[in-house]
Amino acid sequence: MGTPRVLRLTPDNRDDILKQAADQLAAGGLVCVPTETVYGVGGRANDGEAVHRLRELKGGDRPFTLHVSSVEAAFALGHATPGACRLARSYWPGPLTMVLTAATAAKHWATHDGTIGVRVVAHEFTTALCDEVGVPLLLTSANEPGAPPATNAEAAAAALGESVDLIVDAGPCEVGRASSVVRIKDGKTEVLRDGALAERRLFARAAALVLFVCSGNTCRSPMAEVVARARWAAALGVERDRLVEHGILVASAGISAFPGMPATDGAQRAVSELGLDLEKHRSRPLEAALLARASHVFCMGTSHLHVCERILEDLGGQLENDVTPPRLLAGGDLPDPFGGDLEDYRVTRDAITNALPRQPPTVRPA
Repeated sequence: MGTPRVLRLTPDNRDDILKQAADQLAAGGLVCVPTETVYGVGGRANDGEAVHRLRELKGGDRPFTLHVSSVEAAFALGHATPGACRLARSYWPGPLTMVLTAATAAKHWATHDGTIGVRVVAHEFTTALCDEVGVPLLLTSANEPGAPPATNAEAAAAALGESVDLIVDAGPCEVGRASSVVRIKDGKTEVLRDGALAERRLFARAAALVLFVCSGNTCRSPMAEVVARARWAAALGVERDRLVEHGILVASAGISAFPGMPATDGAQRAVSELGLDLEKHRSRPLEAALLARASHVFCMGTSHLHVCERILEDLGGQLENDVTPPRLLAGGDLPDPFGGDLEDYRVTRDAITNALPRQPPTVRPA
C-alpha cells in the first residue's frame, strides 16, 4: 500500500484534487477528507472491500455514518420523522449526525436494530465529493480507537499511517469537535454522543412546540403553559424539565404583549396553589416565526385565534409536518382575569385545567 498521498487543497487545485479523490474511491480506496468538525476516513458505502478495510482500521463492528450531499439525499436513506425534519432544518449541513430508521433503499446498511447514521456535512469539498461519487460515503473519525479525533491533516496522517490511500489537507477544521449524535425514536430524542451542539438546544429544536396564546402573556397563557407542562410530564411519567426530551416543548405568547413582563400576582398565586411556579416567567410577544414553528396552537379567546389565523395565512401556513390548525383551548373564550381578584384567577385557572387534554398532543413515532 505504501505511504498515503497527502494533497494540500487550494482554490486553484480544488477540481483536480476532487477528481483524484473520486478516482481513488472508485478504485476501492480509502481516503481521508476534511469536514467542519474533524477529519474523516472512509470509502464508498457500496464497496465491500473498502468497508472491510475500514473495519480493520477502526476495529470491532462499530457502525459508521453515511455521508451525503443534501438533506433530500439523507432522507432518502432514513425516515424523515417530524423531529428529524426540525433538526435538519436547523443543523444540516452541519455538525449533527442523526440515527434514523433505515428506509428501504438503505436496509442493507442498517444495524441490527434497523437504523442508520446519516450526516450532511458543511464542508464544500467533502460535499462536492459526495456528489461526484454518486453514492453515500461511509466515514468515521480519523483517529486510532480511543484517541481524540484528528482536527488537521498532520494528526490524521500520524493516526492513519499507511492504512489509507489519500489524505486531503484542507487545513484545521473550523469547528474542531466531533459532531453531536442524536437518535429520535417514538417521539423521544436521545443524545448518543455529546459533541459540537448543545444538548439542551438539540432537545428543543427536535420537539413539537405546543404554544398557548392570549393577549398580554401575563395571566391566561402562562397559567396554561405551566399547568400543561406539569400534566403532560405526569402523564408520561417524567420530570417536568425533561418533557422536552420526550418530544414536547411548551411555551406561551401574547398577541399584544410587551416583552419581559412578569406574570401577574394573581396568576402566580393561583398556580402556586397547584404546586406550580410562575416566578421566572417573562412575557413574550407573538411573532410570526414562533407561530410558524408551532405544531399545536391553543388560543385563550376568539380574538387570539383570528390573529393567529391571519398571520399564518400571510405566511402561507405553518412550517411543521405534524401540525394541527390553531384552535380555542376551551371551545370558547376563557374569562380574562386581568385586573380581577384572586378568585377570578382561580376560576380561569380551573377552566384552563378542565379544558387541557389529559395526554400531550400526539407526536408521530419514528
